[in-house]
Amino acid sequence: FTEAEVDKRSKLFKALSNNGLVVEFTTQDENTLIRWIRSLAAKDNMNLDPQTASYILSKTGMDMENIQMEMEKLLCYCMGQDKITMQDVDSICVTRTQNHIFDMITAVSAKQMTKALALYNELLTLREPPLRIISLISRHYNILMQAKELKKKGFSDKDISGKIGIPSFTVGKYLAQASKYKMSDLRRALQECVSADEAIKTGTLDNTLSVEVLLFTLSDQGAQ
Repeated sequence: FTEAEVDKRSKLFKALSNNGLVVEFTTQDENTLIRWIRSLAAKDNMNLDPQTASYILSKTGMDMENIQMEMEKLLCYCMGQDKITMQDVDSICVTRTQNHIFDMITAVSAKQMTKALALYNELLTLREPPLRIISLISRHYNILMQAKELKKKGFSDKDISGKIGIPSFTVGKYLAQASKYKMSDLRRALQECVSADEAIKTGTLDNTLSVEVLLFTLSDQGAQ
């Protein structure tokens, strides 16, 4: 049996546990992944410090298959060197879509619309559909809102990571960005995302134009 979710209280689960073997494959935590990344480099006699390993993780995300593919490219790129640097990582590792979204929202909050639109065009070049981009922008503001609320209630970064479902090494970045917004601004931003999504689905606005309008609207609301 292979299941994404299991009710451990069920009779079936208990019967399988008593008569067979139950193995749970959970997502590895940040520290485990950093050690693994460094071990991949060490196998090629390459030095990789913890800070650079963490930086690689911020680029690749927590998916181990993606990490391995990016590490293979990075190790080939650095062949002949004895050390992997952050500059090497920037040169060869593919930046996740979520990182583009984070940088785009940072640019929007700073009213740097030329940069925000350039990042948006990069996402289009990567063949990200406008509807998905809107969904990711909405998710980003939702994370900011939750992080801000949880921090206000006194939760630690580790607790915030667990409750929202984001890597612990990204919590500080989200909190720093969230601190620039009022809670009411974040709620309005989410509503604007809903309106942009509706505009595309009803044909009121062109797909590409709808996201551009959304970015300018979010910029007008702005951060504190």
